[in-house]
Amino acid sequence: MSALKPDTLPQGAPFAIGAAIVYALRSEPSLAGATVLDNPKRASDLQTGSRIVFFEDQADKPIAQPGQSQKRTYGFTLGVINRTDNDRQGAHADYRAAKRAVRNCLPAINTLVRLEGRGMVEGDVLYRLENLDVGGGLVLGLFTVDYRDPG
Repeated sequence: MSALKPDTLPQGAPFAIGAAIVYALRSEPSLAGATVLDNPKRASDLQTGSRIVFFEDQADKPIAQPGQSQKRTYGFTLGVINRTDNDRQGAHADYRAAKRAVRNCLPAINTLVRLEGRGMVEGDVLYRLENLDVGGGLVLGLFTVDYRDPG
């Protein structure tokens, strides 16, 4: 029987990918002054500040690959809220900066997990959330990342 190799991602690949994204958002110069939230727990967390960027885990799903190390698709949302005088314009600018930060951290993510298939893909982008008045401009993007878990 062979010994298992040490786990390089003890919290799991989705946590490691998310942590790399949040770090990139907090380090992005264009987002200086914005509050960056990692998986906000309550709607009230989104009420403080004139510029908010938030990241939220959505799902991590296996893709059938018999006889190979498991390929997976991790999904997350990236959102911005802007409550300045030009809230709609500001939300779009902050979202673009946040999206650029996320794309720029792909090399860091690729050192954690092996990016596969389509890599990172932006899906639907929403401008309103039902039953949630953010009091300003909102842009919310849905993303997926195809990867293989090294563990």
